[in-house]
Amino acid sequence: MRQIRTVHVGPVQTNCYLIGNPETEQVLIIDPGADADAIREEIRSMNMMPAAILLTHGHFDHIGAVRELLTVYDIPVVAGKGAEDFLKDYGKVAPGAFQEHFTETQMHFPIAKYAEDEELIEYGGFPITCLATPGHTEDGMCYFFPTESVLFSGDTLFMESVGRTDLPTGDMKVLVEAIRRQLYQLPSETLVFPGHGPATNIEYEKRYNLYTWEKGQTRSAMPVTRKSKGNDLIVKD
Repeated sequence: MRQIRTVHVGPVQTNCYLIGNPETEQVLIIDPGADADAIREEIRSMNMMPAAILLTHGHFDHIGAVRELLTVYDIPVVAGKGAEDFLKDYGKVAPGAFQEHFTETQMHFPIAKYAEDEELIEYGGFPITCLATPGHTEDGMCYFFPTESVLFSGDTLFMESVGRTDLPTGDMKVLVEAIRRQLYQLPSETLVFPGHGPATNIEYEKRYNLYTWEKGQTRSAMPVTRKSKGNDLIVKD
């Protein structure tokens, strides 16, 4: 059975996700924002080896433990194409008062792959579709696992909300358009695991997320129960 575990890390309780594949005995790390020791301990409890780190965007609370993890694990780091420029600017990565939680040294780590929009990649035995979703930041990237019907949305889409757009390179119009164009075209039962807060699903957000409603839209049905595709997914929070 595939496993998804959540490690809440850092000062703003970022969701760092560990996606385990018992068939390959490998685990993917998504957004290790802080607390490298806690992430490593959870990985050890899964009895698997890391295969890659996937970054949804370059904010400090999503990348803070990458450098430390790479001193232990010789694995590739994947980010969206826009991260190549974003990660060079300390003011973008840790804007304003957030710099007290993050040092410029933590920004310095190698990116093995800058993923293109709609590019299909594979790590740990999982096929993954990369979906560019700028708006929260210019380098926003979501990762869709089609065989699991699971999406990791970073700070693009939350339960009944969206990512903030008042930080450098943020743009609400761009963000909402990316959600409608990229994420709302996924299967309605797709589970959504965001960068902060609880999981949701695509059908529920299309009906109840006021930030993404089209003009004149109304609620068309009762709330949708979260569900996953098939019976081969274990979610542990």
